[in-house]
Amino acid sequence: YELRKKKKKGLFRRKEASLAQVLFPGASPEEYSEREPVPAFVEQVESKRTHLPFDFYDLPSCPEPAEKIQKRFRQRKNLGSRLMGYKLRMSPYNFPTKVDKGCTPLCVVEIGGKKLRWLRKLVDRQYRVHLTLDQLPLLMRSRELNYAVRGYPVGFKAPPTFTGLQEDEFYLYNHIKFTITYREEPN
Repeated sequence: YELRKKKKKGLFRRKEASLAQVLFPGASPEEYSEREPVPAFVEQVESKRTHLPFDFYDLPSCPEPAEKIQKRFRQRKNLGSRLMGYKLRMSPYNFPTKVDKGCTPLCVVEIGGKKLRWLRKLVDRQYRVHLTLDQLPLLMRSRELNYAVRGYPVGFKAPPTFTGLQEDEFYLYNHIKFTITYREEPN
């Protein structure tokens, strides 16, 4: 498939577009040099059981990156995300290109009282955190069960048969492992 080249008279000319830009408007391939940070954005915390989304930074989590950093990595929104009203915000995660990073603590957050009860409700209602990296959604994948699902859960509820306790026990996902695959150009 070759795009027709149309020339426009005057000072401005139409920019040549790749096939990916035509087929997936708003999502064009990006090139990153080694150690260059790849911006990750958080969307909403949503559940299929209840249709009330929350902002990621409403959760007791690391603070939002400085506005100076956010301006550097502005996310282009496509028409669908604009119509749905999604507000993408910079995530606290840092992904430099071609760098293997071990377990890196982001911040320490103490949770108690009302926030803890609210988090239990979010876990019980199966809320998931949605992230995008390089304009693609991040998936949680299980090789054993052969599935992939968008986002990661806030936590899980373990039944008494699993824990040996008399009541359900709630666990939060506070350690997240990212595996990022990419394709290198032969040049």
